[in-house]
Amino acid sequence: MSDLPGRGSRGTAGTWLGLRRGTLVALVAIAVLLVPLSLLSLPADAESQGGLLARQRLAYGLSQANLGEIDPTSETIRLATLGLKNIAVTLLWDRANHYKKVEDWTNLSATLEQMTKLQPNFYTVWDFQAHNLSYNISVEFDDYHDRYAWVMKGIEFLRQGIGYNTNEPRLFGRMGWFIGQKIGKADEKVQYRRLFKTDDDFHERDRKGGRVPADRDNWLVGREKYLEGQQLVDKGAPLRTTALIFHSEPMMTAINHARAIEEEGVFGNVARDAWAQAGSDMMKFAEREIPTTWNVPIQLLMRETKLTRAEQLQGELEALLPGQFAALEARLKEGLSDAQKAALDIPPADRTEDQARTAFEAMQATAVTWPMVARQAPADVRDKARQLASEYVEAAETAEIIARYREIVNFDYWKAACEAEVTEAALEAREQTWLAGQEFDAARLQNARKAYETAFASWRKVLDSSEILRNDQIGNDELVEVIFKYRRLLEQLDEPFPVPFILQDVLTRAPAPPEPPADQPRQRPEPPQRPVPIPEDFEPAK
Repeated sequence: MSDLPGRGSRGTAGTWLGLRRGTLVALVAIAVLLVPLSLLSLPADAESQGGLLARQRLAYGLSQANLGEIDPTSETIRLATLGLKNIAVTLLWDRANHYKKVEDWTNLSATLEQMTKLQPNFYTVWDFQAHNLSYNISVEFDDYHDRYAWVMKGIEFLRQGIGYNTNEPRLFGRMGWFIGQKIGKADEKVQYRRLFKTDDDFHERDRKGGRVPADRDNWLVGREKYLEGQQLVDKGAPLRTTALIFHSEPMMTAINHARAIEEEGVFGNVARDAWAQAGSDMMKFAEREIPTTWNVPIQLLMRETKLTRAEQLQGELEALLPGQFAALEARLKEGLSDAQKAALDIPPADRTEDQARTAFEAMQATAVTWPMVARQAPADVRDKARQLASEYVEAAETAEIIARYREIVNFDYWKAACEAEVTEAALEAREQTWLAGQEFDAARLQNARKAYETAFASWRKVLDSSEILRNDQIGNDELVEVIFKYRRLLEQLDEPFPVPFILQDVLTRAPAPPEPPADQPRQRPEPPQRPVPIPEDFEPAK
């Protein structure tokens, strides 16, 4: 047993020597690795572009300086988290949601301010806080001056966010939306629009960043913000939102401006120029290349061209393969079962669920396309038929995609509206409608009646010149309200509603007029609840 301590001592010494040797190896390895690490992370300066990481940040625009302004406070706070920034942000988001739920706007504002310091390049923080200021906090005040002040705080907050994110087009879009929609569509829009025009501090700050319209109209200022965002996209900035909606906003903001000044009684050449600007923006939007979910970029203006091309190709295919499309259809229909043929013979409204399913299967089985016909073409023309069929499918499918995208933004209606609103008939219709409303509110009933009837005659010309405007019920809702007001005027004059009425087709598609409030009894007993039917011999003016 006497040799045990000796062996224990030698073991302890060996272990200690091994640890020292391992520590030295680790220190040497660290020292060696510091050399490539320092070369990789060498910062850029005036004389050098720095190491590999610095060059990569510069090439791809990943550094803080590439994204926007550098805030020393923000950088200090992020360093102070010691790598726990993401945990801190998560806790702040939970706290913000709590404060919003309990409507503690002061603490919510403070919490979101902290979040902007930790995440200055996170779009959602700026959008969330701006909406909170302009929409949630502003409504807590009774005086519209105070509400306007908080609306502008939200807009200025977006300007601050743009400073930190100069390549984020969505922030320009949100600023344009707040300036246009929040000021121009609020219940206090009359007061807000007036205050905005006299807001020298805002416009002075705005002038440093871009062009300010001479009349300081909120819709036109909002339009400028959208255009600035578009310029960023055109220069290559990524657009992380729906391109179709984003690029339609300058057009819609210009339309809202034209409608707003007419509601305020501005007509003549000023209104014509406003609608002309809206039409110009619409054409620029229609000519812009829009990405789609089908990975096929489109131009909204190209639908008619694509349809014409498809019709041309279809004619060439029919000339090349005369009667073969119809013959293939007939063969497929002959192959249907008796049940499928019977289901197709039943009108769709009268089919049972099983019959409807059977009819659908039959229609799918007999659906013929030109590529199917081309595959069965004679050998000497098969290659040409396949080429023409491929081009036809491309043109027809692109036209269908464009039609769907145009429907999303109601493009056909607004195109027709912009074309019609610059005409003399539309300008007179708008002006006389506004004048009639003013005269009616002032109880000058005979003057109001004359203005209404002049307006209706002009509206008849506008609608007869455009099938789209004539058949768009949503677009005619405003006109229906005017007609109902004219009906109330006649009731006060104790005169019957004219038969036939010059805009009877508009009334026929409209719902019943609204019931008057309880404190405003009807002027005449039992007035007609629905429009008078159109006489058989009545025809709208051409």
